[in-house]
Amino acid sequence: MFIAEDLPRFKSLFVSRLKGMLTDDELGAFILVLANSHQDDYLLNALHDDLSRTFRALKTNYDKGKLKAPQDDLDVFIKLLDLDLSGIPTWQYKTLADCEVVYNAMRQLRPARASSQILDSTKQPFDESKFHFNKPFLKPEIFWQGYYQGLATRVLFNKFPFSDYHLLIVVSPESNSPQLLTEAMHDYAFSLEQEMAIIFPGFGIGYNSLAAGASVNHFHFQGFVREQAFAIEKTHWIHNGGEIEYPLNVECFTNSKDSWEIIEQLNKQDDAFNCLYRGGRCYIVARRYQGTVDLPSWMSGAGWLDLAGSITVSDEKTFNTIDATAVKQALISLSII
Repeated sequence: MFIAEDLPRFKSLFVSRLKGMLTDDELGAFILVLANSHQDDYLLNALHDDLSRTFRALKTNYDKGKLKAPQDDLDVFIKLLDLDLSGIPTWQYKTLADCEVVYNAMRQLRPARASSQILDSTKQPFDESKFHFNKPFLKPEIFWQGYYQGLATRVLFNKFPFSDYHLLIVVSPESNSPQLLTEAMHDYAFSLEQEMAIIFPGFGIGYNSLAAGASVNHFHFQGFVREQAFAIEKTHWIHNGGEIEYPLNVECFTNSKDSWEIIEQLNKQDDAFNCLYRGGRCYIVARRYQGTVDLPSWMSGAGWLDLAGSITVSDEKTFNTIDATAVKQALISLSII
């Protein structure tokens, strides 16, 4: 079994695990639960009272100088002190042509990490001294651990989620493998998506290579559960058998073997790319390296979700003023000719 037996139990476990993380002196856990709670009204209502109580306790400990936490978390907390938490909206959506834009206010508080770095290769050795998913302080953020296809699998909450029920899926974490997609891991993702989409309708998997939005150089996928299709999945695009060109060059496959041939070629050429495993298909998008494109500020660190046509913005003004042309041009600018 992967996480839970069905979607209602998955969602119930999602809430209970988040509640269980909250304590009066764990600032990082509070930030994670707060960010996850704003995905929708169901999560916000389920977590609101526990979050309010914990926030009051954390403020008291902070005022007394008793709150110890990493500087990143303290920086976020100081910003939260100036906000009315009840005024932070749940995610808001609007459709622009084929794409969607999501206003996610909590994302503006997220540290940049490696997603903002300018790299000259998608192949970097694993570095024990940098952030990775075996760090002891991440243990409270583990949602589920077990085995799938005989491989140890660790699923963590995303501290600043940007897709519905956003998960970090770390395969064989003890191997300390860098973020480089291998054939075995590609087969794993293909199989996991096909199996779990039956149990969790809407389940899918995203992948960012280094230089393509990956913020941690420790091998992982990103899981999610959402009902609506992404723009990249619509049937009128050429890559899905239609007649209209998507803003980016997309390869789409319904089996692991053929899709791996493309990924293997991209690895050999040291090309950056993003993948979406969804609906029994693998969408592969080769793209320009992060930092080599003059993207608008609202699209820094573009990853698999952006290239699938779901753009996350973190301020209300941008959400209200952004238009379809701006989104399309940003996607086109990432395309490799």
